[in-house]
Amino acid sequence: MDDCVFCRIVEGVEPARIVHSDQETVAFLPLTPAVAGHVLVIPRQHVRDAWELDEPTSLALTRAVRQVMHAVRSAFEPEGMNIITSVGSVATQSVMHVHVHIVPRNENDRMGRVWPPPRSSAPEHLDQLAERLRVALRSSAENDGEQHGEVRDPDPAVEERESD
Repeated sequence: MDDCVFCRIVEGVEPARIVHSDQETVAFLPLTPAVAGHVLVIPRQHVRDAWELDEPTSLALTRAVRQVMHAVRSAFEPEGMNIITSVGSVATQSVMHVHVHIVPRNENDRMGRVWPPPRSSAPEHLDQLAERLRVALRSSAENDGEQHGEVRDPDPAVEERESD
């Protein structure tokens, strides 16, 4: 995609400080890293965001993130790490090509808190949210099976575990 800076990096048209590259993914330093060791990992294929990832691309991206994450840990010895992806501008996705930020973290670094302060929720409300997600997951699993022609495992033990 000509208008995508990450696609231009993949094509070698846009310069980048590439730290990892394989057949399916590329990892490079952002132009303005949040902290030393901050790396972006992307699929070579243009995918707008995590909602559009197919399973093979998702697996390749996850493998690359894992590999780079361990390299960042080895090279920078952080106290912790954030692994972040955003979907949509409201979630601060600034480049519309799915990417994963690997951000090594240390006490009092310039990143600051990622999550807002905790607030309590009524157990009944949490129960409703959990059920809403369970329904969506069941529906998604049923649709995925239909779309991909998958067959359920005929092993009764598997069906028993799935119904728990």
